[in-house]
Amino acid sequence: MTTDPKLPAAPQDLATALAASLKAIDDDYTEEMRELRALFEEARQEAEKDEPNGQKLKALLADANEMARTFATLDPAWQAVQRVARLFGIL
Repeated sequence: MTTDPKLPAAPQDLATALAASLKAIDDDYTEEMRELRALFEEARQEAEKDEPNGQKLKALLADANEMARTFATLDPAWQAVQRVARLFGIL
């Protein structure tokens, strides 16, 4: 049975996916992504409630989406700045 990608995920599935995202952030980007992590943590807590607030989840995930897109766009530039800084002994 296939799942329609247009249908919303079950809150428990969402909570599981958010927990996996939190672990990935903790493993790879502890400082750089702490604001995104905070949004994911709040969304995970909301999704784990017996009756999650759909509007709040949607808003949190929309904010996280925008933040992740910004980070993905800027991360290569930040990595280049860090490489140059290391080259000159600044970092």
